[in-house]
Formats: sequence, C-alpha cells, structure tokens
Amino acid sequence: MAVSWGKNPRYKFMAAGELSRSNPPPISAVFAVTYKQNPDSKPKSHTVLYFGHAENLAMDLPRVREDLEDLWKKQAENTDELYVFIYPMPGSTRRDRANVHGQLISEYSPSGNY
Repeated sequence: MAVSWGKNPRYKFMAAGELSRSNPPPISAVFAVTYKQNPDSKPKSHTVLYFGHAENLAMDLPRVREDLEDLWKKQAENTDELYVFIYPMPGSTRRDRANVHGQLISEYSPSGNY
C-alpha cells in the first residue's frame, strides 16, 4: 500500500505496517505515523499523527515510537492502531529531509508535531 502526501510536490510513502511491530530498514527517509480516524466508514483512510525524518530510520524510529506511543495512550487505548509510512530518500542530506519534513508539517499540521 502506498499513500501520497504533499500538495506540490507530492511524495509517495510506502506502508511499513503497525508502529508497534515495525522493523524499518537502515535508510535515510521521511516517515509518517498515522491512525485510522474512521476505521469503520473509511478503512483505508489514514490521518497523520506525526511526520519525522531520519538519517538511519532503523536507529531513530524506536526512540520516536516510544514518545508517540505515550502520546497516543493519552488519546486512545490501543497503540496497535498506529501505522508507519516511509518516503525513502537515499543519499539525501539532513537539509533535504528537513525541507520535505517542514513542508509536510506546514501543510498538514499533525498533532504529534506540536
């Protein structure tokens, strides 16, 4: 499953599964943590809780996972309802990833980033 975010340009993110079970690859990437706001009426629709970026996703996502699971526990009961999507950016600089990250945060204002 793939999801695109961003108005101009659009970025195609690949599904990486549930946050609690995710085992991301050691790549540079921008990532999104999502939840299903209306799982019964819109089972494929994901709402972004958080956008992040990492030089090595395998090393950085576990730390972010803990913070987001704590945040999510305050809003809902089941952390299995959080999902990860990855936009790989091999060979990117921190600045490249920060630019995409900043654009997405400004366009979507996810609650986990504030």
